[in-house]
Amino acid sequence: MSKNGSVPRLTDNADDKAAKSWIGSSMTLGALVGALISGPMAQFFGRKKALIAYGIPFTIGWLLMAFARSVTIIIIGRIIAGFSAGLLSGTAPTYVVEISIISIRGFLGACFQLCVTIGILMVYVVGAFIDWNYLAGIAAVPTLLMAILMFFMPETPSWLISHNKRSEAEQSLKSLRGAGSDTDQEMSQLQEQTKASEQGQSFSLALYAQKFHLCPMLLGLGLMFFQQFSGINAVMFYATSIFSESGSSLEPKIASIIVGVAQVFATVAGSLLVDRLGRKILLSASGALHVLSTAALGLYYYCIGNDATNSDFGWVPLASLVVFIIGFSIGWGPVPWLMIAEITPDMSRSATSAFATAFNWTCAFFVSKYFEALKDAITKHGTFFLFSACSLLSIVFVVLALPETKGKSSEEIQEHFGGPKNTSGRNDGLLKNGNNPSSAGVEMDKLNA
Repeated sequence: MSKNGSVPRLTDNADDKAAKSWIGSSMTLGALVGALISGPMAQFFGRKKALIAYGIPFTIGWLLMAFARSVTIIIIGRIIAGFSAGLLSGTAPTYVVEISIISIRGFLGACFQLCVTIGILMVYVVGAFIDWNYLAGIAAVPTLLMAILMFFMPETPSWLISHNKRSEAEQSLKSLRGAGSDTDQEMSQLQEQTKASEQGQSFSLALYAQKFHLCPMLLGLGLMFFQQFSGINAVMFYATSIFSESGSSLEPKIASIIVGVAQVFATVAGSLLVDRLGRKILLSASGALHVLSTAALGLYYYCIGNDATNSDFGWVPLASLVVFIIGFSIGWGPVPWLMIAEITPDMSRSATSAFATAFNWTCAFFVSKYFEALKDAITKHGTFFLFSACSLLSIVFVVLALPETKGKSSEEIQEHFGGPKNTSGRNDGLLKNGNNPSSAGVEMDKLNA
């Protein structure tokens, strides 16, 4: 603990272990609150203004950590930064889906997770050479850049239309599609769809009495549950300690960097494959890799028992976690965020994204806060066997419950859940194939998808 205003240093005694668990999990508590209000904020202020505003508390949180002289201030800083992360994760995927066209919707949606993995790798690399408080100060820079650069981005046309700002929506669409694009027909269709979606009413929880609003929300909660109970936050938050206590032959910091590099490259691969192979294939493959890697790690801990001095198989933790991260990065990392925005109707998208994101962070809190306690209760190997079992259930969930959204318009996806059928007479064949990108009608459907 800190003395005389110095930077806090934590040891392995019981009090400091408790402090570590709160430091590791406190960010998720703030994210839970942020996620709950992200929907109303993005809907009221607009996606663009909301993303700009999020940079303020984000920067404050990092600076509090950078200048902290007690564990309490560190935790407060992490809660504020987590609050901002919850806001961001509830709004950014929606923004991306609403400005993208169908042919690259999956790729752009997966880029959200790619940016997260790049950030994690940067923390691992820079953190290997400098103290954590300097690292927190550096982390404030990207949050400021986000707020500044969002000033130069357009608001989403669908949000502008839903708030009766037709001229601004047309300008936004032209900036996204090209100044020479003919957007008159597209704007007209966008207005018609928005009017049909709202049916003369504003959003209310009563919408979830309708199947095509309720089913996407339930599936979204399932996606977030299995994402977190794969054990991802336990792996990322405690990667260095896992290597330290497992008897790995590599220096823990170097091993963590290797895991971070594997995560980035695998996320790039997943981003490129998501529009080619489809969402369900990637999620199933991801789950299978999770089952194998966490089971292998559990078996390793079972075989070595409490003897962390046996380095004959010190490569197993690194290999297992690399496989785990590759699996997560191609499927369960990026795809859930993308699919929630894809499968949810316009009218309930902000609220469903907020509920799902809040649930995600709730699960993340329990996994990260009680990971150490779980290891004490059911042993290290039992904990990783539990994660393996959850990943096996995730495959069943994907195969039996999830629809495939690859190449489908929003109307087709809503029809799958019993929503209103497309009666506009548009040629959906062009939509699926991504042909004739200059066509206003086709661009309209791509936008709403």
